Amino acid sequence: MRVFQVLLSLLLAATASAATLPGFQVETIAHADGFVTSVVTDSQGTIYFTTAEGWIHRVDGSQATKVASLPTRFGGNGGLLGMALLDDATAVVHYTTWKPEPDLLPILDDVISKVDLATGAETVLHTFVCDVGYRPNGVSDEHHGGNPTVAPDGTIFVGIGEYASRAIAQMPGWNAGRIWRIDPFGNVTQWALGMRNPYDLAWDPHLGKVVVADNGQTGGDEIHVLERGANGDWPPEANVENPSEPVYIFPKTVAPTGFHRLHGANAMLPYGYLMGAFVTKAIYYFPTVEGEVADPFPLLEQFSEYVIDVTEAPNGEIIFATAMFPKTTIHRLRTPQRGDCNGDGRADWRDVWPLMEEIAEGEHPRVLAQEGEHVGSWGCDANLDGLIRQDDLDALVRLITTRHRAVRAR
Repeated sequence: MRVFQVLLSLLLAATASAATLPGFQVETIAHADGFVTSVVTDSQGTIYFTTAEGWIHRVDGSQATKVASLPTRFGGNGGLLGMALLDDATAVVHYTTWKPEPDLLPILDDVISKVDLATGAETVLHTFVCDVGYRPNGVSDEHHGGNPTVAPDGTIFVGIGEYASRAIAQMPGWNAGRIWRIDPFGNVTQWALGMRNPYDLAWDPHLGKVVVADNGQTGGDEIHVLERGANGDWPPEANVENPSEPVYIFPKTVAPTGFHRLHGANAMLPYGYLMGAFVTKAIYYFPTVEGEVADPFPLLEQFSEYVIDVTEAPNGEIIFATAMFPKTTIHRLRTPQRGDCNGDGRADWRDVWPLMEEIAEGEHPRVLAQEGEHVGSWGCDANLDGLIRQDDLDALVRLITTRHRAVRAR
């Protein structure tokens, strides 16, 4: 039985081939029907995900179990757009409501609700009417934003796109093209405006700001760090005074999807942000969003399916969700082991020479191990101090020797 399980794991991993940085590996966890829009984990590591068709799913082993449904349907950028967890028993979701009859402007509202994950019961926190002048008019099913996020104090932040109507993002009184703050009692305040289509966002408690991945028009996808009252300067013809400048602009279209702030549980990714991208089928790593933000590192790129969301489990595992309509897949992105310099998935004596070659290129950050003449894994940083240098060789020898002695003692 054990041999069968190992072979099955290898087969599943092999079917999810992509360009990853050395030492990173993709493993498939579960499949489901529908188009995934978000993935989260609770404090026990249980994985939940949403599909645009209106379902919240729980991952049980390798199976996906439907646990709740919301009154929406999938179409354009509408449907069940995402979820976050208030606690292990309660989700907060964002979905759209639709006109009962077909229409060129079919969406009526963006709804933020709490959902009991045991019973499926829904409690509406706030309904953002789309056409604030006359609700029955409805709006386009494009650019409705996506995932909410929850700050440590229970505050909810969510972005709503400008319904592909550009000027609405700056027009007073509208709900579109904005970042909203919702307190635990359902009270709503505008955090920022001037956004095009913010599919996901994260609260940074150290900065006291919201970090947003906003989809650009043609190229120009942006990362914004927004304080309350900020203006993201969309559309550009609005000539906004004192706009909030993006901290990073992608030189080509990547189409940001999931955006997650790391919480320190993963030794190789202890800080910074992960961002999924639809067009490039990628997961990008930003070590920081402060100061001069450098190009992110593509941990995964040109995957076989569209990357929709990414999150981090309490134990530091990186979980991501992909879609290739009409199927959803949940994956695990394994980071390199400490000491695994050659990226083969283990730290042993075969890593000594690659590490010596890496050290010979001079002291450098572990995130640059794949650069230079010798291509190494981030696992070359055997002592996990963020740098690759001579003392990592001593750490690797100690690590290998300790493991060898432990095996012999059994």
